[in-house]
Amino acid sequence: MNIKNILVQDPFLQFFPELHKYYDLKRKKYVARSVSEVVKENTYVSKEMEKAAIRGTAIHEAAQIWCETKDETLALAYAKEYRQWVKHLINYRMWDTWECVANELRMVDRKRDIAGSLDAVLQHKETGALCLADFKTQVKYKKKNHMLQIGGYVSLLNQNYPSITLSTCRVIYITPEEIKTQEYNPAECMFDYEQARSFYLNKQAKN
Repeated sequence: MNIKNILVQDPFLQFFPELHKYYDLKRKKYVARSVSEVVKENTYVSKEMEKAAIRGTAIHEAAQIWCETKDETLALAYAKEYRQWVKHLINYRMWDTWECVANELRMVDRKRDIAGSLDAVLQHKETGALCLADFKTQVKYKKKNHMLQIGGYVSLLNQNYPSITLSTCRVIYITPEEIKTQEYNPAECMFDYEQARSFYLNKQAKN
């Protein structure tokens, strides 16, 4: 089974980064909400959060370029002032045993009007096991709980690509000094997300 032939982009789902909105060509409307909105605890955005978002966008773009092309020079050009951060990712030992088979995969739950984009799906070079990977950037490494967001992507992946089975989910923390990873169980993440999703949708219905 060639995973790359299965994990193809939904041609009817577009993403507009300047609006942070998804548009569904099949239904000819914007998708009402994203996974991030469903799991977000509050809407307050500080200056530091804005700066982190800009940094995250630059590093995510560089990571996407490298995953797609393995062109280090091009990826580092996209990284701009975060070149050292991306170098750590490119040189990380994980790539000796895992390869990227999909990245920036846009997905939609048309029943509940929720969309999201996972960062990458990795495949083990020997066993063929699949891993959903999510890149996080931090100035200084600190482990956080990302179960709900990861669970949202697992849920969307299961709906859109039901033949795919994940063996693990991995948050990859990218910092100026090093790379750290954190593993999650896909089923546990999806269970927690679906509980949070029900709470969110019930709350929306009452408003």
